[in-house]
Amino acid sequence: MKLPAQFIVVDDDPINNMVCKYVIASVAPAASIQLFTNPEEALTFFKEAFGQATPFGETVLFLDINMPTMSGWEFLDEVALFPSQMRSQLAIYLLSSSIDPEDIKSAEEHPLVQGYHSKPLSKEVFGKIYSKIE
Repeated sequence: MKLPAQFIVVDDDPINNMVCKYVIASVAPAASIQLFTNPEEALTFFKEAFGQATPFGETVLFLDINMPTMSGWEFLDEVALFPSQMRSQLAIYLLSSSIDPEDIKSAEEHPLVQGYHSKPLSKEVFGKIYSKIE
């Protein structure tokens, strides 16, 4: 299986972002990794970088649910408004410390979410996700 060439992490916790970067880099050393602590800046990045076909192909997005300025759910609402060409390039995984059963259920039912995993990202979790990516 081929790993995507680009990973994006959107989480207001900079320490969690660094953990994600370390795990991703250890498994996919050639991948581009973008970290955002501000979800609005991440949305701006997507609109600018993904406005046309990206040379990266599929991009994996790790998204936190509970953030102060914009929740992961609100972020997904914005992504849902993107043109289908942009959305089709994203594989979105929620990576959260939330243990709320409603969050887990909502993630399972959300059409844009590929999976829900607890923080922190680990090589084991990455391996589970990797086995789904082709």
